[in-house]
Amino acid sequence: MISWGALRLLASGAFDGLLRGLSAALNWLLDDWRNAPMTLFGAAFFFLVFVKIPRLQDDLAASEKLVEATQLAHLGTIANFIDASDEAQRQAEANAARVRAEQEVINDEVTRDLRSDLAAVSARFDRLRARNAAANPGRADPAGLPAAGNAAGRIAGAPGDHDLPAARSLSACPAHLVCLTIDQAERASQDAHRHNRLIDWALGQSAVRFAPEGSR
Repeated sequence: MISWGALRLLASGAFDGLLRGLSAALNWLLDDWRNAPMTLFGAAFFFLVFVKIPRLQDDLAASEKLVEATQLAHLGTIANFIDASDEAQRQAEANAARVRAEQEVINDEVTRDLRSDLAAVSARFDRLRARNAAANPGRADPAGLPAAGNAAGRIAGAPGDHDLPAARSLSACPAHLVCLTIDQAERASQDAHRHNRLIDWALGQSAVRFAPEGSR
């Protein structure tokens, strides 16, 4: 082990060497006035090359990383916006297609029901014409409809109602009845069915949801 005295001698020698080196450097600086500027230039160059420039490079690298991250975030925002816009467009088109499909179903159902109703009306009045022709050969008597008080739910009108003209022959239509020809009664029945199906169509169309599913 190195003794304490040896350590003191070693430290003393190192200190003496340092003093001698500093003295030689000072003498060198004082020997020529150009030595001092050269020394300062060398120190500045050393500081610039080994200290300042590495720091600037690190700062520049950090700035580049920050700019790159910002650009990537911006591009990500744009991509998300485009994706959201495309999705909104897709949902809008899908919703429009759904609405059209539901409306077409309602139109088809109402049209089918109306055609069935009108066909049934035509068949019923054709039978009525046939019976009337069999009962009264060569004569087309009017179809009597009960007046108010005689039957609930009659089509319309009272004796003398201008909207439902009575038969021309008063002797063929009793006073307590509103008389229509078979053709007039058929048209009135058809119009009633059309009005009913129009109501069904309006109620069905009003029940269609136009807003996309899931929205409030």
